[in-house]
Amino acid sequence: MLIRPTLPRFVIGVVAAFAAVGCGGPAVPADGTDTSGADRADGGAQPDSPARDILASADATDDAPVRIDGTDVGVADSTLTDTVTPPPAFGCPALPSPTGMIVRVMPSQANQLPNIVSTAATGTTILLEDGTYRMTVAGEGSRRLNFRTAGVTIRSVSNDATRVILDGEYMTNEIINVVVSDVTLAHFTVMRAIDHPIHVYPGGTTGIRNVRLYGMRLIDGGEQFLKVNSNGADAWADDGRVECSFFQLTAAGRPHIERTPGGCYTGGIDTHGGRGWQVRLNRFEDMFCAGEGLAEHAIHFWVGSRDTVVENNTIVNCARGVGFGLVDAGMARTYTDNPYPGVSFIGHYDGVIRNNVIYATIPYFDTGIELAQARGARVFHNTVFTTPTATGFFSPIDYRFANTVVEIRNNLVSRTITVRNGAMGTLSNNLENVAAAYFANPAMVDFHLATGATSAIDRGMTVSGAGVDIDGDPHTVRAPDIGADERP
Repeated sequence: MLIRPTLPRFVIGVVAAFAAVGCGGPAVPADGTDTSGADRADGGAQPDSPARDILASADATDDAPVRIDGTDVGVADSTLTDTVTPPPAFGCPALPSPTGMIVRVMPSQANQLPNIVSTAATGTTILLEDGTYRMTVAGEGSRRLNFRTAGVTIRSVSNDATRVILDGEYMTNEIINVVVSDVTLAHFTVMRAIDHPIHVYPGGTTGIRNVRLYGMRLIDGGEQFLKVNSNGADAWADDGRVECSFFQLTAAGRPHIERTPGGCYTGGIDTHGGRGWQVRLNRFEDMFCAGEGLAEHAIHFWVGSRDTVVENNTIVNCARGVGFGLVDAGMARTYTDNPYPGVSFIGHYDGVIRNNVIYATIPYFDTGIELAQARGARVFHNTVFTTPTATGFFSPIDYRFANTVVEIRNNLVSRTITVRNGAMGTLSNNLENVAAAYFANPAMVDFHLATGATSAIDRGMTVSGAGVDIDGDPHTVRAPDIGADERP
């Protein structure tokens, strides 16, 4: 076991990090509850769900990773072309054609869409025709899409998210609410919400499962773009999937960010107490505030989340990349099987962060991967790289607090991995302080290893659960390479 010496963090970064989540004390901050389903306080416990091997379920046979090359695929709506970067060509296939009851909706029916969604029967697929959906009615109840029946899908006819846009125009607090299981959102854009573009939480006293986002675009949320909460007591949202989707905060959207707590209350995915979520093959861009506080992570699971798989994502110019846990103590989900008896507080249980690329050039970038009271987390084969213009850069991978016990192996990073506050980690075959010459073309977010990256090629170690690289290749060609790319 290798324990690295504690490195002091830049003082302003410390203040901003805790201010961003409103941490005035040790307790997890509560989100203000409202009757329309806005953020809720999390706490309590729920009986443990059936045992499962979450890593085995995240295999390479379903939507296998392919090269992420940033190809411009165009934008359908002219109102977006000046402010929104088109999503990269992930190469993810469209979902299979729908079966069962199908309801087709036109943009001219935008005002009817909330009622269509809320009254849909189980097994219904709502197909959105191409165009921009803007409502002319007022009032949150008339504008929000509330999924209240399990087993409903909403997706575009074209399977092209750039051609179907749900625009909240900053007149809707939350554009989509999901409070039931087995809901799928696929192949359309949700943009310009006052708070969350999409909010998932149990609507009753039992938990929900299997909410899926696939091929989506989430643009310009005033708070976290995808928020996942409990019901405020002991029901949780588990086994969700976020795949092949694109998240971006634009320059036009940045002035609309919620300014309290901390001055910059936004981020990509923020999940409280969720178990078994998979976040894979997504791209996150520009989630930062310009000197007004530290934004939350592109991908964040905490408040006792468990068995999270974060793999093959690309994160570009976000304030923070991936976070498991956050605070030292407070309220969090617990489990009846009690996997770590005698440990007082755990912010995140187990899980893996693997084969992600995190890249930043902005001065507002802080940390690539944060592990805080993260027990049993594994961090394998990630690439974290910044340019000298990322002047606020603290750490590529930081693990902290006494209940943190992690594995960190085969990561390729442009600064030193840091440890603080009594955390413990097993570190091996990480390559630190690497230069741009190690990569094919960092400026184009091409982090394939260059031929001359000999200190990384074949220098990794074989680890169980390594996953596949950014092209979908296993780390078994020869000896594993270090980082998110495995050279053929």
